[in-house]
Amino acid sequence: MNKVILTAQAMFFVVWLLATACLAQDPNLHIYLAYGQSNMSGQATVTDKDRVQDPRFLVLRAANHSNQKVGEFYPAAPPMGHSQSKVGIADIFGRTMVANLPDSIKVAVANIAIGGQSIDLFDKDRNKAYVQNAKNKGDTWWIQYLDEYGGDLYKRIVEMGKIAKQKGVIKGFLFHQGEADYQMNDWPKRVKKVYDDLIAELELDPEKTPILIGELAPTGDLGWRNDAVKQAADLIPNGHLISAQGCPALKEASYTLHFTREGYETFGKRYAETMLEILKSQEPPPDTSSADTTVADTSAQDTTTNDSIPDFMRGVKTPSGIAMHVTGKLLAVVGAPAGARVRLFDMQGNLLGVLGAQGGAMPQIRAGRVLAVVESASGMRLMTRAFNVTGF
Repeated sequence: MNKVILTAQAMFFVVWLLATACLAQDPNLHIYLAYGQSNMSGQATVTDKDRVQDPRFLVLRAANHSNQKVGEFYPAAPPMGHSQSKVGIADIFGRTMVANLPDSIKVAVANIAIGGQSIDLFDKDRNKAYVQNAKNKGDTWWIQYLDEYGGDLYKRIVEMGKIAKQKGVIKGFLFHQGEADYQMNDWPKRVKKVYDDLIAELELDPEKTPILIGELAPTGDLGWRNDAVKQAADLIPNGHLISAQGCPALKEASYTLHFTREGYETFGKRYAETMLEILKSQEPPPDTSSADTTVADTSAQDTTTNDSIPDFMRGVKTPSGIAMHVTGKLLAVVGAPAGARVRLFDMQGNLLGVLGAQGGAMPQIRAGRVLAVVESASGMRLMTRAFNVTGF
């Protein structure tokens, strides 16, 4: 009898382990939340090449169609967004990312986009009134796609974001929108509000969660609005403007707003190239422990000298005048440019905290070796410094 009980308990434990493994977060699954209008939805004709699946490029299904379940991961193929999506920024972005990342990394995109719609459709405080106003005016052609996304785009992005956090790591947002709001003077502020709301609701670190904001087609009808697009990117500390210069626009019967196939190819690659640079900048600096960079026990007095600070700036000499001192729980930086920040890593590459240009009180850190990296406001690495702590 006891053997039967033990065997049953053992089987239950194995099943529990397997279930836990299936639900565990995979740090090598990089997930991006994409939203916007038709150019993000995708307007290029689907070709056989687009249907070829890469096992490392996935879609986190955000719309109810194609006999696929919302919230599940599938090999990526168009339509990436709603049922009538074609090929656009998200498709090219994902394929470019996996082609340039290590084989151990998978990339997934959740695409929540509907053509012709205002930023207000993505705003948690404005979307209900926006939808009702459209219905009152008889502007309902797009409601079928809204319904595929569950009737609320903001909630669907949040829902996908929560799944993404459980299954992998949210690496950033992909955004392209603005054509519908060409007369909206405060559009940049509304774009920032939606981003800020998503960051807060998904409990993301804005320092590690960029938003890539693409320009409107420069040769299209609304290319003149790219000053506003730049303003939106500049308003968000971790906003990055993606240039559409040289990306051809498609001349259609009533307007010129969408990109050609060639335009999407170039534009999507630029989104990816920018994100790859961001990921590179987030990598921990190399271990400089072999150099003379050790600071004495931080629980004692500071023994740092300027002579012990290594010159490291991706091969560029550290700007003169930057110095770092550690005294107890305080890390002080002198001479860093305005807007700079200090990022603290452990030797496994985990981010421990972020301080301002002048340093400050360090977070609670367990004993061990710590790397402090001084970065400019644009993310350029200016200096790295290794030191030991005994814990607080």
